[in-house]
Amino acid sequence: MKIPTLIITALVAGTLLCSAAVSYLICRLTTPVVAAFDMKSTVDTFFDSVSRKSLDETQAQALSERFNSALEASLRDWQVRHRGLILVAPAVVQGAPDITREIQKDVARRMEAEP
Repeated sequence: MKIPTLIITALVAGTLLCSAAVSYLICRLTTPVVAAFDMKSTVDTFFDSVSRKSLDETQAQALSERFNSALEASLRDWQVRHRGLILVAPAVVQGAPDITREIQKDVARRMEAEP
């Protein structure tokens, strides 16, 4: 019994389409999201606000450590949630969303939550 050429062609084309679809999905699911973050302005804003307060050296050091911990945790959490890669803003010419405000708000929330 001979299988018609049309059926063989359809099976080959279907197999190729399925393979292409699987490859596309794997690429989409494994490619990280790239985002830009303006570290300099965030740190500058923090130090500007700290300089306006009358803190002794110990208090300033403790506040700086809390800020650093909150910033690192916020960046790490964003990266995990979005399976992302965060680049400093000067390294990005265009095309990556800027997450600076989102991170700054999260850091502020974390700083308020800590004693």
